[in-house]
Amino acid sequence: SQIMSTANIEEATTSCPLRAKEQDAELARAIAEFEHLSTIDNFNRVASKVRPLFASTEKLICELTIEAEHVNTKGTLHGGFSASLVDIITARAIGVTVKDKGMASVEIAVSYLLPVKLGDRIEIEAKVLKIGRNLAFTDIEFRRPDGKIAVKGKHTVAILPNDPPVTAAGRVVQF
Repeated sequence: SQIMSTANIEEATTSCPLRAKEQDAELARAIAEFEHLSTIDNFNRVASKVRPLFASTEKLICELTIEAEHVNTKGTLHGGFSASLVDIITARAIGVTVKDKGMASVEIAVSYLLPVKLGDRIEIEAKVLKIGRNLAFTDIEFRRPDGKIAVKGKHTVAILPNDPPVTAAGRVVQF
């Protein structure tokens, strides 16, 4: 499978339950949230260079150019960084639907299939498989420029109805 073209993104847009204006608003919100990560001092700042391209209730598609801060000593995408992105990006994908509720990870699994090199621009597609009353299930794929899957992950998230998503200081709990 190849990296999603603009035509494919437009086609995916038409099958989405969100109306175009709502979808554009969700994409703008996702972009703003990832940009905001560069201003925070907690660990989630590691995802600040992720750029959302598409947001719907079913999926969040992002891109990231691999820089020196993202690689291991071999010059390839760091496994721990990949696992962190699985956590952060899938949580944001759930956040398109689940608003005003906190979230906590229950389980994360990551498979490393192929290396990603310094300078590569990858596409990351997080899919929301199911959102229940207390749990949400996602999966995610990182694709290299050649379209091959480099990282595949899954994330199960607990939805915490009594835990607000934003602290008194205005920080987003789910990030």
